[in-house]
Amino acid sequence: MEALSVEDNSPDKKQISKQQFTLNNKDADSDTVYPLYRRHSPQYYPTRSARKASLLSASMPGLGQAYANSYIKATLFLSVEIGVFSLASYNIARALHYRNHDQFNTGFYDERTNTFLDKDQVRSRMADHSIRGTVFLITGIGLHVWNILDAANTAKAYNNRRISVQMQLTNHGMHALILTHRF
Repeated sequence: MEALSVEDNSPDKKQISKQQFTLNNKDADSDTVYPLYRRHSPQYYPTRSARKASLLSASMPGLGQAYANSYIKATLFLSVEIGVFSLASYNIARALHYRNHDQFNTGFYDERTNTFLDKDQVRSRMADHSIRGTVFLITGIGLHVWNILDAANTAKAYNNRRISVQMQLTNHGMHALILTHRF
């Protein structure tokens, strides 16, 4: 009996119990306050670099959006840019075709339409295709710049995603159930 009471009253036991007591009092006095919105765990959702997303989109349309897990945007940017630049190249090629085939300034037989075009029709079609090609080219360049800027914004939005439903726990049990509107 005396041996047990000596062990219970040893200085090491008293220090441990004092430390545990102060830790428990600190936890009880100051509950951890969690922010209303919490970010996803970086272990499962690593942060994406906005600069890297911009560089990827500059090299290939939509690649920066795909890097930020926005695959629908990536597909839309890629397909729209391919379509617009294809239309620009088609119209520029047609304008050059009309310019090169009318060497004598008299008109020529157009295999495409199976008609003979006089010089005024050739100039009119050449100007029309030149204007369309220029408009599509400027539109394509504008879309590419928008793609680069949107890739950075998409990466930032990915990094700011929030958990939509969360429970905040304190030392005393469930404290609150919070539904957020951002994800």
